[in-house]
Amino acid sequence: MAHVGKTGVVVPVPGAQPLLDAVAERCPDTVRTGVPAHLSLLYPFVPAAELDQQADSALTGVFARASPLSVTFAGIVRSGGFLALRPEPADGVAALASAVRSRWPEVVPYGGRYDADPHLTVAMRTTEQRAGAIERELLPNWVPLSAELREAWLVEFDGQWRVRSRSPFGAG
Repeated sequence: MAHVGKTGVVVPVPGAQPLLDAVAERCPDTVRTGVPAHLSLLYPFVPAAELDQQADSALTGVFARASPLSVTFAGIVRSGGFLALRPEPADGVAALASAVRSRWPEVVPYGGRYDADPHLTVAMRTTEQRAGAIERELLPNWVPLSAELREAWLVEFDGQWRVRSRSPFGAG
């Protein structure tokens, strides 16, 4: 669960929102509320109290050098009560994550607890059985899922998730 002041750098995936809505309708406690479907590039990011205009400018600069990406979500990752989709090809998204992480090397993705590869979380904090049921019963209706990735967001939790800034790809 997020605490006030947590931030993250994410890439919104609007085309995946109907999938997350379908999962939330069936198992509402398995989907993160307040932030739309997204790929996490770096979470947690710098604490909100430590962010300044320089950090926002640095993020804008990182993504200004990026080009929009076309990806397909076909690879399914399930570990216990966690279910996610991996973007393919992965190299463009991995390059974005690498660019952010190399600019802030002191920030360890997920505090080093989880796999840091960018992914689209479909379900979390549930049982292995429920994650398996979601995978078997819902994902075949949605996967593969194609998406155009065009911007990154800096999101902040202040009691609810909100977009703090947007950085379009190729705006430089």
